[in-house]
Amino acid sequence: MDSDPASKRAPHDIRLGRYQVIRHLATGGMGAVYLARDPQRGRDVAIKVLSGDTANRPGAVDRFRAEAVHAARLRHENIVSLYDFGEYQGVYFLVLEYVDGTDLHEYISRKQRLDPQEARFITAQAAKALHHAHKQGLVHRDIKPSNLLLARKDGQLLVKLSDFGLARQVDDESFRVTREGTTVGTVDYMSPEQGRDSRAADIRSDIYSLGCTLFHMLAGQAPFPEGGLTERLYKHMTEEPPDVRDLNPRVPEWLAKVLRRMLAKEPADRYQTPKELLKALVRGESEAPSREDVLRSLADLELAETRKKKSPDTDTPATPPTAPERRVGPTQRPGPARQEPLPNDKAEPPAWLSKGLPSSLLLAAVAAGVIALAILLALLLLAGEGKDNGQQKDPGEKPDTPKTPSESPDQSGGIVPPGATAATWPSLRAGAVVSRHPLKRAFRSNRSPTRQRGLSASLAGASG
Repeated sequence: MDSDPASKRAPHDIRLGRYQVIRHLATGGMGAVYLARDPQRGRDVAIKVLSGDTANRPGAVDRFRAEAVHAARLRHENIVSLYDFGEYQGVYFLVLEYVDGTDLHEYISRKQRLDPQEARFITAQAAKALHHAHKQGLVHRDIKPSNLLLARKDGQLLVKLSDFGLARQVDDESFRVTREGTTVGTVDYMSPEQGRDSRAADIRSDIYSLGCTLFHMLAGQAPFPEGGLTERLYKHMTEEPPDVRDLNPRVPEWLAKVLRRMLAKEPADRYQTPKELLKALVRGESEAPSREDVLRSLADLELAETRKKKSPDTDTPATPPTAPERRVGPTQRPGPARQEPLPNDKAEPPAWLSKGLPSSLLLAAVAAGVIALAILLALLLLAGEGKDNGQQKDPGEKPDTPKTPSESPDQSGGIVPPGATAATWPSLRAGAVVSRHPLKRAFRSNRSPTRQRGLSASLAGASG
């Protein structure tokens, strides 16, 4: 506002009513903002002055007055308070709460991209301001970074929504200062329906504009930063914005999901109220898993998979008892059912063995088994030798020599040596059967004819 003569005068020479202007703060579309002093209340204030050129435009004064009426109804921590409205020698001005800080647009310009948690915090406070305005029946229609002021309060960041110059009363035609078919607002943050007709804007339009502001905080640029005014306005109506995570990988998925819904083309697909948006911001933050939660979930998944492999497969249908089906594990393929397990199948150990036994009982059982096996082998060797001796003929005997009655076969089919009796030869006992043990061939190879004749003679002498 360089053309304003008041901007070139010394601060102590400028007064608007009782307010003493100290210095220039910023310049907006409708005028300039100055820091001033209210001596009556003893506080600093911000005075928004409507420029002379703007005041001569049709409807500008009505719009300026509407901002005063709207702002006077709002009392909220996240909204700049209005103290006074007046006119001094043809100069219209608003007296507002002074916010000692900067606006969000300047803040983003310095930091390029904000931390996702900080951006979420700013968006939540702006949504609280919109919720309060919505309860009063107001639509801001110009949500953008430069209208969000940042200050510090008790060491915490505080967001203040300002500039209700384009605000519209939803249920009162007298506050509609725009004509049908016209477009008001800032193109980079304007909703599609507001771009077509400003009178179609409602609270969901403000949510879309706040979504564009959140996109700017996260990506360092507006959703559609390139092209002329008409081209950018057309992109808001027809094109999907780029994925914010491609521009800032630090953005969590849940926040990107909230942003996509805020930027939906159709108002019905967005959050319907600022309160609904606030719930999504709070819920999404609380549901975001931490590193410990992720590791714990992975460990639980691994444990569940291990238990599933060890436990019976409940999905396999039961088969009749007469034809059991082999259980199919994760690494086995289905096979044909059989009555009994094959010899080489690995049978599961009995339950009592899996629970474990005392070491002393195990040692005693092993020792008893060894002794039993030794006794069995000794009996089998004696039986095998007796049968071999009974079947072995004298080397001096001719093959066609007739056998004597004492050499007749016994009941088991063996040959009885001369002089043997039922008491000395096992094959002569009633019902005695000599086992044909497979180890006899191994012992036969180590026997000599001399040893065999000696054994026969010893048995015959024992019987005499």
